[in-house]
Amino acid sequence: MPAPRLSVPRHRWRRGPLLPLLLALLLAAPARAAEPAPVRGWLRFADGNTLSGVLLARDAAGGRVRTDRFGDIDFRDAEARFEPATPPAVATAPAPPEAARPAPGWQPVDLSVGASGYWQQKDGSTTSNLSLDLGATWRSARHEIQATLAADYKVVDDNVDNNEQSGSLRWLRALHGPWVGLLSVNLERSTFALDPLPDLDYVLVQATAGLGWRQAWSPASETLLVLNADRVALDVLSLHRRLTWRPLSLLLENHLRLSPRVRLDHTLRLYRWPGGETGIDSDAELGYDLTDSLRVGLRHELRRNAVNLDAAQYRRLSLTTRVSF
Repeated sequence: MPAPRLSVPRHRWRRGPLLPLLLALLLAAPARAAEPAPVRGWLRFADGNTLSGVLLARDAAGGRVRTDRFGDIDFRDAEARFEPATPPAVATAPAPPEAARPAPGWQPVDLSVGASGYWQQKDGSTTSNLSLDLGATWRSARHEIQATLAADYKVVDDNVDNNEQSGSLRWLRALHGPWVGLLSVNLERSTFALDPLPDLDYVLVQATAGLGWRQAWSPASETLLVLNADRVALDVLSLHRRLTWRPLSLLLENHLRLSPRVRLDHTLRLYRWPGGETGIDSDAELGYDLTDSLRVGLRHELRRNAVNLDAAQYRRLSLTTRVSF
């Protein structure tokens, strides 16, 4: 009698979700290896402003940068360009992750030369005025330095009414969040006519320390609000006298890009003098960019009881031209 045969059941592999998952992982692995390493550098806009960050993507028309201050920003080559801080690294073994930080050192933000002037004839008197200024700004990760030189020349009926030269230096330091500290010094030398007295010649020094708030609305627009304690020293050289004051002031600055070609720069300072009097010093410039470096527009100045020896109220509207480098 033949011995019974043992049969072993054969198991078949059934198709399930495991096989497609393995295929997807195999296909995705080379794709991840081919992605370029992020490149760190600076996004430089047409108006000179820069943002530090990492280049995430690039195409024929522009790209995307993860900035240190504003997060991800899409840009087009017609508006900005990305400048690598170092040459792109050759693909190597992955390095340990490193926290993003701005490139060290000082970076020039703005260098410009401006000119404004007006001519008017009123009550039989002819007045002409010309103002020139040179400004430069540098920034690092937490600091900003701004230097300005200016000259103002006014002629009334062919006689020099005012001849003024001034210079200022301002330092801003980022504290915590939007809070900033401010230190500045302003030096002014002026000679102007004061009929029927002899011409008045004086030197004015203004030192300022303040604490304030700064908000960037976009890469080209920001607002600064600072409460200051000032010390003003006035040496009247022609009279051999020195006067000093300790006013409080509130500084409000707006630098706004209203459209791709229209820009508003406004500086407003409100004073409270020790005797309780108040003063105002306002300087607004509305400009239109003819090119990336040439701007034309209008400038409006208003002073009343401010840090100067002008009349009780001073108002001027003039044409202005500014060249940026």
